[in-house]
Amino acid sequence: MPREPGQWSLQDVVDFETEAAAGHRAPVEVAESVRKAAGGLDGAAARRAGLRVWLEAVGRSGNGAAFVSALGMVAALLAAAAFLTGTGVVSGLRDGEKGGVHVTLFLAVIIGGQWVLLVAAGGAWLARGRAAGGLGVARGLIARLARRFAGPAADGWWSRLVAEGGVGGAAMLWRIGRIAQMAGVFFNLGVLAGLGGLVLLRHIGFFWETTTEVAMHSLLERVCGFLAVPWAAWWPEAVPDAAVIGASRWLPGRESSPGPAEWWRFLLMATLVWGLLPRVVLWLVAWRGERAALADLDFQGRHHRALWRELTATGRVDADELPPDGVLVLDVGGSGLSMEALRPFLLRRMRVNPTAWHSVAVLDEGEEKAASVALAKAPAGLVFLAEGWALSPARMAALHAKARENVGPRLPIRFLVVNAGADGLPESPTAEEWREWERFTDGLRDPETEVVRYEADEPAV
Repeated sequence: MPREPGQWSLQDVVDFETEAAAGHRAPVEVAESVRKAAGGLDGAAARRAGLRVWLEAVGRSGNGAAFVSALGMVAALLAAAAFLTGTGVVSGLRDGEKGGVHVTLFLAVIIGGQWVLLVAAGGAWLARGRAAGGLGVARGLIARLARRFAGPAADGWWSRLVAEGGVGGAAMLWRIGRIAQMAGVFFNLGVLAGLGGLVLLRHIGFFWETTTEVAMHSLLERVCGFLAVPWAAWWPEAVPDAAVIGASRWLPGRESSPGPAEWWRFLLMATLVWGLLPRVVLWLVAWRGERAALADLDFQGRHHRALWRELTATGRVDADELPPDGVLVLDVGGSGLSMEALRPFLLRRMRVNPTAWHSVAVLDEGEEKAASVALAKAPAGLVFLAEGWALSPARMAALHAKARENVGPRLPIRFLVVNAGADGLPESPTAEEWREWERFTDGLRDPETEVVRYEADEPAV
């Protein structure tokens, strides 16, 4: 099924990281196609649409298909191993001498063991800061197996995608988490198959044993009552009561343990509700998490932003292509440059129409009213005018954060880096100054914030 423009898959993300690292230089026609695809879109949405066009134009290395195929192979192997493990655990809980399945061990090992792992994994997940914070033991094992099957080419893009974090890395980790939950689903299916097979094909009983007279009986009764809450009202036959529990206690000298139907019904339902169902729910959560991560790709890594700047470098446009809305220009360094001197660059190269020009004081404390009035006249966003040598990361980050509080998360913010020449006219910043501004802006990881380098128009020939 063909995907919508800008829609990404995990295979696309892997291929993109591979090709972006290769340093392909985009031909002029590709850059034009990227800008056309991103036209009318802002921020992350523009990047998703434009960079997908770039990916299709430069071609694919095949790493994405190889890794997704490797993940599928690992998933199939883990599912088969988990299913066999589930059936084996049930068989191991059957005591041949006592002629039955030890119900307390079944509940402790199969139900309790899974919940201990789920709680531990959930705590680690929260401690790391959601899905993108780390692999964990199970996911780390799945990732290593998949990378081994995918071949040595996976080592290059893996660190950029997972080790550096980001939404693309989150999508990868959600997929790996989905595989882990699928293994849990097949483990429980194996338990159900093993228990069902014993009940249908063998004459088995169910027992529990203890050296105490009352404590274990009372505990087992309370545990069974709690676990059976989801189905007790509509299937009471699957709930062992005190009489059944008492009759199931193994005592020395008893030749075989009883096998009341309540026990196997109860254990089947307990595995279904408390073992299989949580795994299915977590699989769905991981599936939705991966889809959401892919839908929210913002391409805010430094190499992503550098590629985007290269592809969307603005050029001269005709007057009738100018945007009808304006921007608020804030001079944050007191450069002394006038609106008249910079208006041609803002119109032709940045494609924004300056309608208000203020000092940065409009965003200071106590000036919210003035800021609101100025921002109301600038529906196209903000332009911070700064000289190249005047970068103070802490101050600029604070100004950016204050601006975001005023304009919201969606309005574009641009840093225009320009120096004032000896004659009072604008000129380009130095290469070193520009690298520092690029590094600072990329570090903000704001898909609606860009940095623009002032470049004088070439003289007409």
